[in-house]
Amino acid sequence: MNLKQTLLTFLENNLFLKNGTCPICGKVLFVTNRFLCHQCEDDLPRINNPTCRRCGRPIFAADRDVCIPCAKLNLPFSGGYAHLNYQDAGKKLVAAIKFKDRPHLGIWVGRQIGEAIAQSDWIKAVDFIIPIPLHPNRLQERGYNQSQKIAEGILQGLSQNISISPLLATQILVRSRDTPHQIGQGRQERLSNLTGAFTVDQIETIQNKTILLVDDVLTTGATLAESAATLLEAGAAKVCIASLCAVAE
Repeated sequence: MNLKQTLLTFLENNLFLKNGTCPICGKVLFVTNRFLCHQCEDDLPRINNPTCRRCGRPIFAADRDVCIPCAKLNLPFSGGYAHLNYQDAGKKLVAAIKFKDRPHLGIWVGRQIGEAIAQSDWIKAVDFIIPIPLHPNRLQERGYNQSQKIAEGILQGLSQNISISPLLATQILVRSRDTPHQIGQGRQERLSNLTGAFTVDQIETIQNKTILLVDDVLTTGATLAESAATLLEAGAAKVCIASLCAVAE
């Protein structure tokens, strides 16, 4: 560890909160209720172009309202929202939440997602918010589930903007098999790895309910699709999704 990193680590651990430095550029944040510096927050790759009505992924064809993956694979989503493009600062933000012990960063960005989806036409029908679960082995290794932190923030953002808020449920969807990291794998490999990876506990609770699934990144859609299919097979009526970042089609 070089001298600069040693100093930043000291400042973060002793003088500031866990958000003591900007996770994008490393600049020290002297105002500790901020989570990114002004410049990096302004430069976040927000999704501004038209999006898929099923998953929220950005699409670039004016004559379509469903992305190619959702159309080709008939992914089982009834609505969706994605906050950022998975590139540049978006990737660094995800990495900081997942691997750099910054759970409060997940809650912070989750609030922004909640405020945004409060304007959607499907959110008022949602009964439960369910984060994609980690296997206990991965949870013990990381110390927290990054998708759960984002989901907690979403609930906070929703509660400030709509009168009826869904319930956060972290015990219904269970990751019953520890799957390998999906980074660098294609869609078919991901689907094969995830087949049978999830089970549903408290099945009676989700009968005929609408669920919002939350994940950090939507890439091929394999994780969210397998989770959604598991919930639908167990009796859920509809599944919508929300992700912090999405890869364009």
